[in-house]
Amino acid sequence: MLYIIGLGIGDESDISQRGLDACRKADEVCAELYTARWQGDLRKLGKAIGKGIKVLERQDLEDRSEKFVKGAKGKDVALLVPGDPLSATTHINLLMEARHEKIPFTVIHSSSIMTAIAETGLNIYNFGKTATVVRPQEGYAPTSFYEAGIINKRSGMHTLFLLDVDMDTRLGLEILLEIEKKRKRGVLGPDTNVVAASGIGTRKSIIRYDKVRNLLKQPLRPPAVLIIPGRRHFVEREWLDSLKERIRFSEHM
Repeated sequence: MLYIIGLGIGDESDISQRGLDACRKADEVCAELYTARWQGDLRKLGKAIGKGIKVLERQDLEDRSEKFVKGAKGKDVALLVPGDPLSATTHINLLMEARHEKIPFTVIHSSSIMTAIAETGLNIYNFGKTATVVRPQEGYAPTSFYEAGIINKRSGMHTLFLLDVDMDTRLGLEILLEIEKKRKRGVLGPDTNVVAASGIGTRKSIIRYDKVRNLLKQPLRPPAVLIIPGRRHFVEREWLDSLKERIRFSEHM
């Protein structure tokens, strides 16, 4: 049996009881921590389940996925994944491999950024296409994520930009602004009101709503997201405005 288990978006205390039970009965427990920043402690989690946890690299699950899945033949293997295993990060290819090899599998879901964004006061039904802002590197500067902003702006939907695992909100905004300079599609500018959030869904959650020019001065550390609101219901508008008021109040404490 192959178990794919969500760790949740907080720390080791966010895994479900069902997930813990599956890990305790598994012959082998592995974790991948490359797809998202996880704020937990694998040693503490290992103590809770009573066994060691092997950390896998990207190539173990992407280049050598067939080998990994075949390891679940005749024994129980659990794979721990930050957040929800089939939400922001998808491991559906592993399930396809398991089906091909006739290996039974179970997915145990957990909390995800895809639902935790409701903490911002924006209705999850009003979000459009989600995209990940990628850090540009020498010879590699993708801009496809910017297209999500264009598509969602056209339809009045909110845009959720997930930021790379080591990216703070200032860098995320700077990358989007640089693309906007070249593309000029009105996705955002210095005076656009944007939601910036860090550690959302955890005890260290910080959510700010302000103009881009102001958010650039108040970077939030990863794991972080940016949201460009689309058309807002009056309740959404009222909640976001209350976030602005809280920022002003805290600044004058």
